[in-house]
Amino acid sequence: MLTITLNNEQQINVPQSWNEIKLCDYERWFSYTPQNQTQYITYIANICNTDPAFILNSPVQVFDIIKENLNFIFEDSINTPANSIILEGKEYFISFSDDLTLAEWVDIESVLESDNSKQLSTTLSILCRPIGEIYNSKTSESRQPLFEQLTMDQALPLLAFFLLRKEQSERISHLYSQIEQQVDLYREFIHSFVENGDGIKSLPIWQKIKYYFLTRSWQRRLSRCLDSCCTKSKKTKLKKNRINL
Repeated sequence: MLTITLNNEQQINVPQSWNEIKLCDYERWFSYTPQNQTQYITYIANICNTDPAFILNSPVQVFDIIKENLNFIFEDSINTPANSIILEGKEYFISFSDDLTLAEWVDIESVLESDNSKQLSTTLSILCRPIGEIYNSKTSESRQPLFEQLTMDQALPLLAFFLLRKEQSERISHLYSQIEQQVDLYREFIHSFVENGDGIKSLPIWQKIKYYFLTRSWQRRLSRCLDSCCTKSKKTKLKKNRINL
């Protein structure tokens, strides 16, 4: 931590690394986006836990020193995602979404939809707990100050884990959407091919029957890949095609 003293009395403490910033302080300014120079100075003052007027009334050289020491915040820092952390001798693990109870979902959504200025520490207190511990909202609430006091070198890997899970979820959702489109395309192709029937009119009757049941089987298998599928009307058309054969 760099301490700058002006006039032998005014001091400003400038963080020089993530381990000198606590999560409770980070929550106050991490989502703030400065739109002009004045707001940028206010942003810097919030990081240093000082009054913006102090920086505005300081020499330009002082501001340059402060900004130079805060470069680590504005650089892209690579953090290895972690789903666990040891606090006060206990290991806390982040619960996976598939294992969350209804109570956890409700509490998390309430936090994210609210104007709570401590969304990050509150979310961690809900989702992080020792293995085997059953979720309890009162326990989570009493544990929140513990997470608020995390230094950012401890908190960033946990936050990176959430971002990683979000990216994976979006990537899987995109792939599923593509597969769903391909499945629907193949189903329409099979249905159109059966309706036209030009390629099988000259086949023996037993091959026509085999072809009919084979295409029906393909349709049923592809339909399982879709969220919903109604084949009632298609069954009727297939029966008519079979009679025509």
